[in-house]
Amino acid sequence: MTFELQPEVDRLTAVCRGLFGDESRWITADGYRHSLALAIIDSIFSTGSNYQSVINVVNAYRGYRKAQGADADRDGTKELLATFKEVGGSREWADGVVNNRKPAHTHPHAPLKAEVIRLAAERLKRQDLAITTRDVLHGAYAKDDSLATLKDAWLKLPSQSSGVTFNYFLILSGFQSVKPDRMVIRFVKEHAGLEGTQLTPMQTAELIKQVAELYPTQPRRLDHVIWRHVSGREVFRADELN
Repeated sequence: MTFELQPEVDRLTAVCRGLFGDESRWITADGYRHSLALAIIDSIFSTGSNYQSVINVVNAYRGYRKAQGADADRDGTKELLATFKEVGGSREWADGVVNNRKPAHTHPHAPLKAEVIRLAAERLKRQDLAITTRDVLHGAYAKDDSLATLKDAWLKLPSQSSGVTFNYFLILSGFQSVKPDRMVIRFVKEHAGLEGTQLTPMQTAELIKQVAELYPTQPRRLDHVIWRHVSGREVFRADELN
Protein backbone atom coordinates (compact mmCIF):
# COMPACT_ATOMS: atom_id res chain seq x y z
CA MET A 1 0.00 0.00 0.00
CA THR A 2 1.11 3.60 -0.42
CA PHE A 3 0.82 6.32 2.15
CA GLU A 4 -1.12 8.81 0.07
CA LEU A 5 -3.83 8.53 2.72
CA GLN A 6 -4.46 12.11 3.77
CA PRO A 7 -8.16 11.65 4.69
CA GLU A 8 -7.23 8.65 6.84
CA VAL A 9 -4.35 10.52 8.46
CA ASP A 10 -6.61 13.51 9.12
CA ARG A 11 -9.24 11.22 10.67
CA LEU A 12 -6.70 9.54 12.92
CA THR A 13 -5.25 12.91 13.93
CA ALA A 14 -8.68 14.17 14.93
CA VAL A 15 -9.33 11.06 17.04
CA CYS A 16 -5.97 11.36 18.79
CA ARG A 17 -6.49 15.05 19.53
CA GLY A 18 -9.94 14.27 20.93
CA LEU A 19 -8.67 11.45 23.14
CA PHE A 20 -5.34 12.80 24.28
CA GLY A 21 -5.50 16.60 24.05
CA ASP A 22 -2.51 18.66 25.15
CA GLU A 23 0.70 16.63 25.17
CA SER A 24 1.94 18.51 28.24
CA ARG A 25 -0.56 16.45 30.26
CA TRP A 26 0.71 13.08 29.09
CA ILE A 27 2.60 10.58 31.19
CA THR A 28 5.93 10.24 29.43
CA ALA A 29 8.33 7.31 29.24
CA ASP A 30 11.46 9.12 30.32
CA GLY A 31 13.22 5.85 30.93
CA TYR A 32 16.28 5.11 33.00
CA ARG A 33 19.50 6.20 31.35
CA HIS A 34 21.77 3.88 33.32
CA SER A 35 19.56 1.44 35.25
CA LEU A 36 18.38 -1.84 33.79
CA ALA A 37 17.08 -2.76 37.25
CA LEU A 38 14.64 0.16 37.40
CA ALA A 39 13.45 -0.53 33.84
CA ILE A 40 12.58 -4.10 34.89
CA ILE A 41 10.85 -3.01 38.10
CA ASP A 42 8.85 -0.21 36.45
CA SER A 43 7.72 -2.31 33.48
CA ILE A 44 6.49 -5.24 35.58
CA PHE A 45 4.67 -3.06 38.12
CA SER A 46 3.15 -0.84 35.41
CA THR A 47 0.35 -3.26 34.48
CA GLY A 48 -2.85 -2.87 36.45
CA SER A 49 -1.35 -0.14 38.60
CA ASN A 50 -1.93 3.57 38.77
CA TYR A 51 1.00 5.77 37.90
CA GLN A 52 1.67 6.92 41.45
CA SER A 53 1.93 3.38 42.82
CA VAL A 54 4.64 2.59 40.27
CA ILE A 55 6.52 5.75 41.27
CA ASN A 56 6.22 4.68 44.91
CA VAL A 57 7.72 1.27 44.16
CA VAL A 58 10.61 2.72 42.16
CA ASN A 59 11.34 5.31 44.84
CA ALA A 60 11.19 2.68 47.58
CA TYR A 61 13.82 0.63 45.74
CA ARG A 62 15.92 3.77 45.29
CA GLY A 63 15.63 4.46 49.02
CA TYR A 64 16.67 0.92 49.91
CA ARG A 65 19.77 1.15 47.73
CA LYS A 66 20.61 4.65 48.99
CA ALA A 67 20.57 3.35 52.56
CA GLN A 68 23.22 0.85 51.45
CA GLY A 69 25.36 3.63 50.04
CA ALA A 70 24.53 2.55 46.47
CA ASP A 71 22.75 4.17 43.54
CA ALA A 72 19.69 2.39 42.12
CA ASP A 73 19.98 4.49 38.99
CA ARG A 74 23.17 2.57 38.17
CA ASP A 75 21.89 -0.92 39.04
CA GLY A 76 21.90 -3.79 36.57
CA THR A 77 20.55 -7.31 36.91
CA LYS A 78 23.34 -8.44 39.26
CA GLU A 79 22.66 -5.66 41.74
CA LEU A 80 18.90 -6.20 41.54
CA LEU A 81 19.22 -9.93 42.20
CA ALA A 82 21.54 -9.23 45.12
CA THR A 83 18.75 -7.29 46.87
CA PHE A 84 16.50 -10.35 46.72
CA LYS A 85 19.24 -12.51 48.21
CA GLU A 86 19.92 -9.98 50.98
CA VAL A 87 16.35 -9.98 52.27
CA GLY A 88 15.66 -13.69 51.78
CA GLY A 89 13.41 -13.93 48.73
CA SER A 90 10.63 -12.38 46.71
CA ARG A 91 8.02 -12.09 49.45
CA GLU A 92 10.52 -10.45 51.76
CA TRP A 93 11.61 -8.14 48.93
CA ALA A 94 7.99 -7.15 48.31
CA ASP A 95 7.51 -6.36 52.00
CA GLY A 96 10.86 -4.95 53.01
CA VAL A 97 12.22 -3.29 49.89
CA VAL A 98 9.29 -1.88 47.88
CA ASN A 99 6.36 -2.29 50.29
CA ASN A 100 4.10 -3.72 47.57
CA ARG A 101 2.75 -7.27 47.51
CA LYS A 102 0.68 -6.91 44.36
CA PRO A 103 0.20 -10.22 42.51
CA ALA A 104 1.04 -10.70 38.85
CA HIS A 105 -2.61 -11.50 38.05
CA THR A 106 -5.94 -11.95 39.81
CA HIS A 107 -6.17 -15.75 39.77
CA PRO A 108 -5.68 -17.71 43.00
CA HIS A 109 -2.08 -18.52 43.94
CA ALA A 110 -0.71 -15.93 41.53
CA PRO A 111 2.98 -15.12 42.05
CA LEU A 112 3.85 -11.69 43.35
CA LYS A 113 5.07 -9.11 40.88
CA ALA A 114 8.20 -9.12 42.98
CA GLU A 115 8.77 -12.74 41.98
CA VAL A 116 8.23 -11.90 38.31
CA ILE A 117 10.87 -9.18 38.64
CA ARG A 118 13.30 -11.67 40.19
CA LEU A 119 12.64 -14.16 37.39
CA ALA A 120 13.08 -11.47 34.74
CA ALA A 121 16.43 -10.43 36.16
CA GLU A 122 17.52 -14.08 36.35
CA ARG A 123 16.59 -14.70 32.72
CA LEU A 124 18.33 -11.57 31.47
CA LYS A 125 21.47 -12.49 33.40
CA ARG A 126 21.56 -16.15 32.32
CA GLN A 127 24.45 -17.38 30.20
CA ASP A 128 22.79 -17.39 26.76
CA LEU A 129 21.67 -13.76 27.16
CA ALA A 130 24.19 -12.33 29.65
CA ILE A 131 22.34 -9.00 29.74
CA THR A 132 23.54 -7.38 32.94
CA THR A 133 23.40 -3.66 32.14
CA ARG A 134 21.57 -1.22 29.91
CA ASP A 135 24.68 -0.85 27.74
CA VAL A 136 24.87 -4.60 27.24
CA LEU A 137 21.20 -4.60 26.22
CA HIS A 138 21.87 -1.93 23.60
CA GLY A 139 24.82 -3.96 22.38
CA ALA A 140 22.58 -6.99 21.96
CA TYR A 141 20.12 -4.85 20.00
CA ALA A 142 22.89 -3.73 17.65
CA LYS A 143 23.50 -7.40 16.80
CA ASP A 144 19.82 -8.40 16.57
CA ASP A 145 17.25 -5.60 16.47
CA SER A 146 14.42 -8.08 17.07
CA LEU A 147 15.97 -9.17 20.40
CA ALA A 148 14.28 -12.48 19.65
CA THR A 149 15.95 -14.56 22.38
CA LEU A 150 15.30 -11.95 25.03
CA LYS A 151 11.70 -11.47 23.92
CA ASP A 152 11.06 -15.21 24.00
CA ALA A 153 12.45 -15.43 27.53
CA TRP A 154 10.42 -12.42 28.71
CA LEU A 155 7.12 -13.63 27.23
CA LYS A 156 7.51 -16.89 29.16
CA LEU A 157 7.49 -15.04 32.47
CA PRO A 158 4.27 -15.43 34.50
CA SER A 159 1.46 -13.26 33.04
CA GLN A 160 3.76 -11.53 30.53
CA SER A 161 2.82 -13.39 27.34
CA SER A 162 0.99 -10.41 25.78
CA GLY A 163 4.26 -8.58 25.22
CA VAL A 164 2.93 -5.37 26.78
CA THR A 165 5.52 -5.21 29.56
CA PHE A 166 8.30 -6.27 27.17
CA ASN A 167 7.57 -3.33 24.89
CA TYR A 168 7.48 -1.00 27.88
CA PHE A 169 10.74 -2.44 29.21
CA LEU A 170 12.39 -1.55 25.89
CA ILE A 171 10.98 1.99 26.00
CA LEU A 172 12.22 2.45 29.58
CA SER A 173 15.61 1.09 28.53
CA GLY A 174 16.06 3.93 26.08
CA PHE A 175 14.90 2.60 22.74
CA GLN A 176 13.41 5.58 20.94
CA SER A 177 11.47 3.63 18.34
CA VAL A 178 9.66 0.46 19.30
CA LYS A 179 7.70 -1.37 16.62
CA PRO A 180 3.97 -0.86 17.26
CA ASP A 181 2.40 -3.95 18.79
CA ARG A 182 -0.84 -5.53 17.64
CA MET A 183 -2.98 -3.35 19.94
CA VAL A 184 -1.51 -0.14 18.53
CA ILE A 185 -1.95 -1.45 14.98
CA ARG A 186 -5.59 -2.25 15.76
CA PHE A 187 -6.12 1.26 17.16
CA VAL A 188 -4.63 2.87 14.04
CA LYS A 189 -6.67 0.70 11.68
CA GLU A 190 -9.91 1.34 13.55
CA HIS A 191 -9.58 5.10 13.89
CA ALA A 192 -8.06 5.76 10.48
CA GLY A 193 -10.85 3.81 8.77
CA LEU A 194 -8.47 1.11 7.56
CA GLU A 195 -10.10 -1.95 9.13
CA GLY A 196 -9.91 -3.96 5.91
CA THR A 197 -6.25 -3.16 5.31
CA GLN A 198 -3.28 -5.30 6.28
CA LEU A 199 -0.97 -2.87 8.06
CA THR A 200 2.57 -3.89 8.93
CA PRO A 201 4.31 -2.46 12.01
CA MET A 202 6.48 -0.34 9.70
CA GLN A 203 3.44 1.06 7.88
CA THR A 204 1.72 1.74 11.19
CA ALA A 205 4.79 3.59 12.44
CA GLU A 206 4.78 5.72 9.29
CA LEU A 207 1.13 6.66 9.80
CA ILE A 208 1.83 7.56 13.43
CA LYS A 209 4.72 9.74 12.23
CA GLN A 210 2.39 11.59 9.84
CA VAL A 211 -0.19 12.11 12.57
CA ALA A 212 2.53 13.36 14.93
CA GLU A 213 3.58 15.98 12.37
CA LEU A 214 0.02 17.28 12.21
CA TYR A 215 -0.65 17.06 15.97
CA PRO A 216 2.16 18.34 16.44
CA THR A 217 4.26 16.14 18.75
CA GLN A 218 7.15 13.73 18.56
CA PRO A 219 6.26 10.39 16.93
CA ARG A 220 7.69 8.39 19.83
CA ARG A 221 5.56 10.38 22.31
CA LEU A 222 2.39 9.80 20.31
CA ASP A 223 3.21 6.12 19.87
CA HIS A 224 3.70 5.85 23.63
CA VAL A 225 0.46 7.59 24.58
CA ILE A 226 -1.51 5.42 22.11
CA TRP A 227 0.16 2.36 23.60
CA ARG A 228 -0.74 3.45 27.15
CA HIS A 229 -4.34 4.03 26.05
CA VAL A 230 -4.84 0.68 24.32
CA SER A 231 -3.12 -1.29 27.08
CA GLY A 232 -5.36 0.20 29.76
CA ARG A 233 -2.80 2.43 31.47
CA GLU A 234 -3.25 5.96 32.72
CA VAL A 235 -2.56 8.46 29.93
CA PHE A 236 -2.53 11.67 31.98
CA ARG A 237 -0.34 12.61 34.93
CA ALA A 238 -1.96 12.34 38.34
CA ASP A 239 -1.97 16.10 38.84
CA GLU A 240 -4.04 16.45 35.65
CA LEU A 241 -6.77 14.05 36.76
CA ASN A 242 -8.18 16.33 39.44
